Amino acid sequence: MNTRLTPIAIRSLLFFLTLVGGLMACQAIENRQREPILSDQVPEVEQTREVKILTVFFGLDNALPPRARAMYKNAAGQDGMPIVFSHEVDPETLDGTDFEVTTQDGTKHVVEFATLLPAEEEFELRTALLIGEYGNYPDNPPVSLEVIDDLITRTGVNYKGKTQSVIDLPSGPIFSYAEYFTLDDDYPYLAEGNGCDCPKEGTTQVVKAVWSGGVRALNGEELGEAEREDFTVTLVQGTDTLQVVPYMLADLGDGDNNTDLCLKEAGTPIYVQANANIAIDPRDDPNPATGIAVVSRW
Repeated sequence: MNTRLTPIAIRSLLFFLTLVGGLMACQAIENRQREPILSDQVPEVEQTREVKILTVFFGLDNALPPRARAMYKNAAGQDGMPIVFSHEVDPETLDGTDFEVTTQDGTKHVVEFATLLPAEEEFELRTALLIGEYGNYPDNPPVSLEVIDDLITRTGVNYKGKTQSVIDLPSGPIFSYAEYFTLDDDYPYLAEGNGCDCPKEGTTQVVKAVWSGGVRALNGEELGEAEREDFTVTLVQGTDTLQVVPYMLADLGDGDNNTDLCLKEAGTPIYVQANANIAIDPRDDPNPATGIAVVSRW
């Protein structure tokens, strides 16, 4: 389903998604486009990796606010559920009816609306926000999700038939996916504005950590310097293994679930972790200690 938003609706949507995260700090660029952006290249390594649903997060239960109508006219008071995929999705194949959610008592619900916003940047099209009614916590919460219609990756593989259990409502956000890359000449670099990249000067490589839903710091602000030392990346350098802390966080202020960790050190990142109680989800549930293996973008 393709729905073009007006500029006013886009700005309202950005504010809403910053609160619920589509569920970090650079100066905003006025009238920035809020539609999925396809990268010029699709990493070849994606052809060899298993296609699967990584996480499904029950983020909000009957709690989407009225301003969510800027995105979907029937959104207010409904459920919000971010889903993270192993591979980027072809936006032209995404529709709410691609998904079926099963609740604890066996009732099946088809998703009303799905969008890739706000994680719309190049190489970020692996998170969808699902809006609809998926049962109620704690009496009859959603327990599983299945892709029941054609949903195609950018490498041409179909997610149809893939399933995943649902992370329950009281749980805090966790890492769903992580990859590393360098800011080479072909990289679509964003020097300023919401979601801007790590500085080219001084950055050897970047680890992108993708949360199960949008996050904020415990004080309700963006993740930033106060939380930076709570992130640790494990690197392999020849026969040595060491742990490093990013010198800066980037990809901030755009309301999505991606956090870029800027590294000065060389080596191959193999694992990223974050301490507990540094980030909260839209319900203010704090994250547990979380970690995940890091893969190469290329």
